[in-house]
Amino acid sequence: MHGHCLPAFRKIPVILTCRWVIIAQAPSSTYTGVMTTVRFIHCADLHLDTPFKGLSHVTPEIGETLRDATFSSFKNIVDLALHERVDFVVVAGDVYDSSDRSLRAQFAFRDGLSRLANSGIPSFVAFGNHDPVSGWSNTLEWPELVHRFETRNVDVRQLAREDTVIASIHGISFPKETVEEDLSARFGTPPHGMPSIAVLHANVGSNTGHAPYSPTTVSNLTEKGFEYWALGHVHSHHVLRANGPCIVYPGCSQSRHPNETGPKGCCLVTLSDSANPDVRFVPTDVVRYRQERVDVSLCATVDGIQRTFTEACDTLAKEADGRYLILRLALAGRTPLQRELLHSDTHAGLEERLREDLLTRAPWIWLERLSLETRGSYDVQSLHGQQDFTGDIVREYTSLLEGGTDALTSLKTEIESDLRTWPGYRLLTEPSNDELRSLAERAMHETLDLTVDED
Repeated sequence: MHGHCLPAFRKIPVILTCRWVIIAQAPSSTYTGVMTTVRFIHCADLHLDTPFKGLSHVTPEIGETLRDATFSSFKNIVDLALHERVDFVVVAGDVYDSSDRSLRAQFAFRDGLSRLANSGIPSFVAFGNHDPVSGWSNTLEWPELVHRFETRNVDVRQLAREDTVIASIHGISFPKETVEEDLSARFGTPPHGMPSIAVLHANVGSNTGHAPYSPTTVSNLTEKGFEYWALGHVHSHHVLRANGPCIVYPGCSQSRHPNETGPKGCCLVTLSDSANPDVRFVPTDVVRYRQERVDVSLCATVDGIQRTFTEACDTLAKEADGRYLILRLALAGRTPLQRELLHSDTHAGLEERLREDLLTRAPWIWLERLSLETRGSYDVQSLHGQQDFTGDIVREYTSLLEGGTDALTSLKTEIESDLRTWPGYRLLTEPSNDELRSLAERAMHETLDLTVDED
């Protein structure tokens, strides 16, 4: 069917609202017309009802906030869509945290999409490796303006506004958790004359931080002819290509563990025939994770360390813009307090005091971990020239660090010999030369911290 005449659409199944017509469009159809501007929300990796493992020791207040965090973030996305009066919302996979999706998560997702539908905003949903279509699910009733992409073929829907087709949305869902096929190969050529959006949960460019599900490349996506690729799976926001086509990961909407640091949210996208795609990242997270190093080299007392630490947390809180914070912080720099900090009672006592102080803030800050990366204030070069035991230590380590591969190979052999009888030896991987040098340098400083007398 060629769609130069809009009345022909009446022969196709449609979903009607006061604002929109969603047309069940055959992939082979083409349309020509005047492109109009469309605005939509692109989100992915909601992971509703994430358990936030490893934080069971937090206070009841923090625990409650974490349990609700993914739901609150999704609510923020819905609020944003309503406030901006977008044309539609795209969800690019991993709505839920596991295939055994909780009923609470399903209700929350359905109710959020119902809020959109009640305001005439359609939503288009693909499912990914965490929530494949084969996973268990209750038979909830979904609003008519919610379209969930199928698994066998690329599903095509077109959006009409006032008898004018304004966008073509194409997508596919994961049938099972592990999908090794490049699903982008199933996408056909989109129709001309309107914004075309492809929705796919995939690993583009073999991102090593995520499982290689539906692996593809920027080149493969570019040649398809879509104007915008709405991707999911990678949890950090990336614009892989800004135009021709625009290829975007919005990242997850809410961090779930300390390694997912920085702002998390969704993308507010505008496509138009008169300008390049406009992609604006909008944070929606309610709890933010940060990992930072705090330089305490100018601190002469433990009280000074506490003040410097507090100032660093003031800056982090300001950057979080009113969000709750979970911090992994490390004290760093050369300090004459090294011996005192290495004492277990001092370290534990300082960590507990700082944690208690941060919890009195509103919004709260949770110090999840305080590690030591400090070094003594001694000068290694000066120690190298000393004709004593300390000088011998420095010279021995220096010969290893500045030596060639033969010295490192010899060290590896010695370590392997010492560890071979250990039951966990088979689980170890051989360190690279750079890793071995890093370990040797750390060992040198830790040895000097225990042996060098400082004034």
